[in-house]
Amino acid sequence: MSGKQVFAIVYEAEADLKVASELADRVLVESIDWLEESHLESCRTWVSRLVGGEPLKWTRIKQLARDAGIKVAGHMDHQAAYPDAKAARRAILYLEKIVDDVAGIVLIRDQDDQPERRKGLEQARQEHQGKTPVVIGLAVVEREAWVISGFEPRNANEQSRLSQESQTLGFQPQERSQELTACKDDNSKRSPKRVLQALTGGNFERERSCWKSTALELLRERGAENGLKPYLEEVREHLAPRIGHIAGRAE
Repeated sequence: MSGKQVFAIVYEAEADLKVASELADRVLVESIDWLEESHLESCRTWVSRLVGGEPLKWTRIKQLARDAGIKVAGHMDHQAAYPDAKAARRAILYLEKIVDDVAGIVLIRDQDDQPERRKGLEQARQEHQGKTPVVIGLAVVEREAWVISGFEPRNANEQSRLSQESQTLGFQPQERSQELTACKDDNSKRSPKRVLQALTGGNFERERSCWKSTALELLRERGAENGLKPYLEEVREHLAPRIGHIAGRAE
């Protein structure tokens, strides 16, 4: 592919955008032999806001799509829509309409307490059948679980925090983050937000290092059941080829 590729992303919060886009960038660099991190800005652009500054958040997509004259049916392929299917369909149609030369669409979502959201997002992608690839990133149960997957103690203090959390939970949170399920109560023992706060002390840069510095292979291993591994695989499969030949893939 020649020229800068435009990837549009729909997300819930700024932190979700940061995690998803920076992880995707790491996969792009890993997947394409000649691509260096320092060259990313000349190869791809992340579109997360409209020209006027409006963020492309899930809470705004319905109104934005309506303003753009986009309507979505209640059924897809003659089947009732699963949770998030209509919202995802609106997002895909809207982004294809308003983002010039969009080369890929990324839908980032927390599963929360709706396990059928995956079916809904897949349903919308299947209904799409367009030339623009659609990547799904569904965090089980929340984005924080992805970050916890990358936590590696750096010193004795952090090791102590991890040991305390492991004792409290009855398991190693970075290895079984998908079992952190209390997503509506941030103070609950199994709240991903509480556990991440306990491990990192609420330091965002320390959180960021969990997805920026931890080996991708380790993130894949720990993220097999929390949605992280499938997301990384989808980025490699759908977005990386828009930039260049994938290492190890036959022509």
